[in-house]
Amino acid sequence: MNNLSSIGDWDQRVNSLHYRNDKEYAVGHNISISANQDAERCSQISTEWLPQAIVEKVSPTEIKGVELSMEKLDQLANKGFEFVQEALRPMVISYESWIEEQMNSSDLNSIQEETKIKLLDEAKKHQSRIQEGINLLENEKVCKAFAITNRVMAKAAQQRFGKMQGKDPKEITAKWRPFQLAFLLMNLVGTNDPMSPDREIIELLFFPTGGGKTEAYLGLAAFTLVLRRLRHKGEISSAGMSVLMRYTLRLLTLDQLGRSATLICALEIERKKDPKTLGEWPFEIGLWVGQSGTPNKIGKKGDSDQYTARSRVLKLDGTKNKPIPIDDCPWCGTQLGKSSIQDDRPAKIQGVFKLLPNNDNPEELRVSCRNRSCEFSGDNFLPLVAVDEMLYKRLPAFVISTVDKFAALPWIGSTGKLFGQVSFFREGKGFIGPSDPPSEHAGIPLTEGLDPPDLIIQDELHLISGPLGSISGLYESIIDELSTKTKG
Repeated sequence: MNNLSSIGDWDQRVNSLHYRNDKEYAVGHNISISANQDAERCSQISTEWLPQAIVEKVSPTEIKGVELSMEKLDQLANKGFEFVQEALRPMVISYESWIEEQMNSSDLNSIQEETKIKLLDEAKKHQSRIQEGINLLENEKVCKAFAITNRVMAKAAQQRFGKMQGKDPKEITAKWRPFQLAFLLMNLVGTNDPMSPDREIIELLFFPTGGGKTEAYLGLAAFTLVLRRLRHKGEISSAGMSVLMRYTLRLLTLDQLGRSATLICALEIERKKDPKTLGEWPFEIGLWVGQSGTPNKIGKKGDSDQYTARSRVLKLDGTKNKPIPIDDCPWCGTQLGKSSIQDDRPAKIQGVFKLLPNNDNPEELRVSCRNRSCEFSGDNFLPLVAVDEMLYKRLPAFVISTVDKFAALPWIGSTGKLFGQVSFFREGKGFIGPSDPPSEHAGIPLTEGLDPPDLIIQDELHLISGPLGSISGLYESIIDELSTKTKG
């Protein structure tokens, strides 16, 4: 029988409560055990070399009265905060009812009962935070940021699922899952108020693969990015890295780039429609990983470094050795291939990996889509930055990194600019910081620098328990210090 309730470890206590009806009739050594259960009785136990288990699909619960449509939430928020609040309040009421129902559960032993009470006390805190988030929508900037967040998340979802299902994006209905919307709402207060005690809380999204974790934190990332622009009224001081997403393995980073880039594309399209509100500086996503994944330097004619962006572009051989690890356009899904590199036709017809302003002494590496009907074709380049030198100048709003890249912090002064340590902005040159040559210290002065990151996301957290976690722990305190605003 399952007797974990006698053990003091908290995780085991929780497991004892959650799985109290799952019995353990035998333990195998170097082999698995199969128990034939009928209700509460076990009629047969056998050994199994190839164990099997039924993994049930997790389906989101429909909550009566809660509006989950992203497009409708956008419309309601634009209509007035009271309308969107009315559409969200049933979520809190339903959660409260569920908590009360769990409080009345019986047939628990004393330790399980104690564990239940502690868990439900935490649930009540989350319920309160969701309610506070809904109340905060009375704030004009927060409500506007919430509206834009729903708008761009809807566009990103429509593009992504349109590609997957072979449909017109307009045919896709973009909806939140209840836990995703609850996660966004409960973090509105902490995101809006730099002094909120909620900012000391590390939120853990623990959910099966395919359940929607990525969309949950991308929704919060979108809100964070938009709110920063609204607070600074779209001025250049609203630029800089606002969201930092960290991974432990480079392979995972490249896999996740597509979904995050689709969101940034949606944000950039929205910004272009309303630059007065969201600023003239573009929303961009940066990839900050090791040299084997992305180039550290742009390069120029005459240098012998085979790993520069210039060298990689000039020796492209079709689908291999792309200078930026991207196979498809993150917006429309068109494949980027050999013809987009070795074709002399104008960029408006064929997308390219393009060195700007020229191939001999480039300053930027840009990518545009081959699909002429795509929003990011021709000279409307994808909002993607994946060369370290370029990244330190442009400071993308959303940066995806691997934890091993933080080893560069003590050695490369320009990395400080990612955390807001800049002094000037120069058109055509980007952001200038203390580590740049004194001769470049000119342009629009930024006496207080830029804001440090507003949100840090650690994806695939379970991988941090190994050797990579030990390495990342060495840099955690300095990242925390760099991400803390000390001015203003």
